[in-house]
Amino acid sequence: MSDGEGSGRIPRIGILSPVTEHGMRDWWKELIRGLRELGYVEGRNIEFVWRFGDGKFERLPALASELASLGVDVIMPATPQAIYAAKSASSSIPIVFPLGSDPVETGLVSNLERPGGNVTGMATMSRMQSQPRLALVRECLPTAKRVALIRHSANPALNLQVEASNRAGPALALEVIVLDFAVADEIERAFESASAQKVDAILPLSDPMASGNSARIGALSLKHRIPLVSPFREITDAGGLLSYGPDLSMLFRRSASLVDQILKGAKPGDLPIGKPSDFELGANLQTARALNVSIPISILGRATHVRQ
Repeated sequence: MSDGEGSGRIPRIGILSPVTEHGMRDWWKELIRGLRELGYVEGRNIEFVWRFGDGKFERLPALASELASLGVDVIMPATPQAIYAAKSASSSIPIVFPLGSDPVETGLVSNLERPGGNVTGMATMSRMQSQPRLALVRECLPTAKRVALIRHSANPALNLQVEASNRAGPALALEVIVLDFAVADEIERAFESASAQKVDAILPLSDPMASGNSARIGALSLKHRIPLVSPFREITDAGGLLSYGPDLSMLFRRSASLVDQILKGAKPGDLPIGKPSDFELGANLQTARALNVSIPISILGRATHVRQ
């Protein structure tokens, strides 16, 4: 068990979540489940201190500073903006991110195997899933010509996904446009713009603001009758057509092992950053019927989750 138990002091984990408590609840539960599997029980030999940005990324530095001032043993920030905030708040408190895009490309670390400093975690490598999602558009919607990426403008790390999509589009004969939103209430405006520009499909980028607004995005897809291919199964369940991406709940659970090693004395900079090993392909047949889209057997046959 952790050193904290032996000394009579319970280790404290500071959680820095960029969205609302509800927005990433199921993923954080996977972290807690992973820690429980390693013998950590909340209130007995581990404590959690929660801070939520509620979608306002500008609040993250102050929230990170709060956690640092409380003297938590580990800070767990999700997404690059939160990780940068945590790094700025402390160069000594170990930082373990359960969700971190591409840490090398975003400049957080120079090496995945030995990240150095006080940072380690789990990378989603989101940019690498951009081409497969566009390929799903081509496979499912053979006449599609124009697709729109929905981007949360407060998250500059999403530019990597935009660049990857722009590179992949021509080979798939797809024109890629980008529609930005700053806050959740502007997501509907992005859909209205997509409709006005006659896009054939919408692809929300991999971002907590998208996952945290799954119900809204799924409903808007049905309202505007524009098929949606997203990174998140939650959006597919809410009305999206298809989804493809890493099993993020597994990344949160796997990050528990990094926390355990650090509480037992390991240096975060010596612990390799993990990458996704499990990917999900989701399809919603209800949405397909509503939008008069036929999802080909080639997709359904390899889907890991099909909503009837």
